[in-house]
Amino acid sequence: MQTMLLTAPLLLPLLAGLALLFLHFPGARARNGFILACVTATSLLLGALIFVRPAGTLTLLYITSDFPIALRIDGLSCVFCGLIAFLWPLASLYAFEYMEHEHGRQNFFTFYVFSYSATIGVALSANLITLYLFYELLTFATLPLVMHGMEKRATSAGVKYTAYSVGGATLSLIGILFLYQYGGPIDFAYGGHLTAESANRPLLLAGYFLTFLGFGVKSAIFPLHGWLPTAGVAPTPVTALLHAVAVVKAGVFAVIRSTFYSFGPEFLRGSWAQDAAMALAVFTILYGSATALAEQHIKRRLAYSTISNLSYILFGVTLMSADGLCAALCHMVFHGVIKITLFFCAGAIICRTGEEYVQRMDGFGRKMPVTFGVFTFASAALCGVPLLPGFLSKFRLLGAAVAEGSVPALAGCCALVISAALTAGYLFPVAVRAFFPRKKAEPSALTARCDPGWRMQAPFYILCAAMLYLGMFSGPLTDTLARIASGTL
Repeated sequence: MQTMLLTAPLLLPLLAGLALLFLHFPGARARNGFILACVTATSLLLGALIFVRPAGTLTLLYITSDFPIALRIDGLSCVFCGLIAFLWPLASLYAFEYMEHEHGRQNFFTFYVFSYSATIGVALSANLITLYLFYELLTFATLPLVMHGMEKRATSAGVKYTAYSVGGATLSLIGILFLYQYGGPIDFAYGGHLTAESANRPLLLAGYFLTFLGFGVKSAIFPLHGWLPTAGVAPTPVTALLHAVAVVKAGVFAVIRSTFYSFGPEFLRGSWAQDAAMALAVFTILYGSATALAEQHIKRRLAYSTISNLSYILFGVTLMSADGLCAALCHMVFHGVIKITLFFCAGAIICRTGEEYVQRMDGFGRKMPVTFGVFTFASAALCGVPLLPGFLSKFRLLGAAVAEGSVPALAGCCALVISAALTAGYLFPVAVRAFFPRKKAEPSALTARCDPGWRMQAPFYILCAAMLYLGMFSGPLTDTLARIASGTL
């Protein structure tokens, strides 16, 4: 029973991707139906796994006697699995309409479902070696998606994505080997395996910081963030997954695992490694928000917003407290739902109008009221308007930082407040231009513009309902995340 529950959601999208390589479908509808059925079934299997939560570890194979490839589900796994299980089917439905006029759709969806399998592998990893393996498989599964179309910009983005990812993989592997050589077990256990009195402390602190930087590449920590805005050349269903679900969330998930479940907060608290990691996170919060304010390309603006918001999560993690981790998990979930909505709206604008720059969107809201209405609502949520989810996670982050009380933590509080103001500055002007144009748009230019079809709109409504629910009825979820953060679930 344990074997089936842990392996079925991992294998189903993998087998579906292999089937897409070899099967010939009579038409797009049949192919889309097959993909949606497989993705939805995988999400249902993840839901069953979260509900049942089998105890113990399932070892698949041994690389060496000390390096098993093993799967396990714990409270932290449930958070990541729940997020991807909810968002992946919505992204798939959206992609069917968005990709209608693109070439190479079968290959695109092949790697789209392969990426689902790799992301699940990251979520269910029982130790650092297994996580590292699936983490790198995710890089190779998403690379063809970033390079889809194979025009010059796409191939350049793919090369940059690969270079950053390989560099990050090298740093994280060195850190993992430091932990194995000088610290002991690589299996995940809440609180980690090290204490403040552990031997070889200087080397282990260096190992942690290398691991933080390595996994921080996919978390887009400054100065290792450059690949993320460039990857925006990919189709919007890809960038939505990169920014909200798969790659970047795998990065912060890996940082959480290495911090709280491998090295351990007790070992790291008060060290130079904690201060350095927190300083990078605080700087990235401000850098990402300020750069987004100056960026006019809508997807790149949202990309820099992601860079900033990912470091909200990393800041919570580097506080090395249960409250900080709880706040980080809240923002991980809430940001995933909000940011995928914003990217879906940006994709709809580009798909229906061909425009990618904010200054050219004057008056678009009058012909695309649903798209820009949803964009405005999601913008309010990300800015931290009360009764919406962004407010709750930011408030928790501020509370955890104040409770921690150190100078870097209080500097982080200031960064969060400034970033919230900058977020309003780079998101709300898009809606203002759309509904209250600065200049009169050409009537002929507006005639053909309209909201997308139901397959792109349906995720809008579902995600808006989710944001409302998370903002107004988040008590059970935040209580569960608090238990996970304290190691009791």
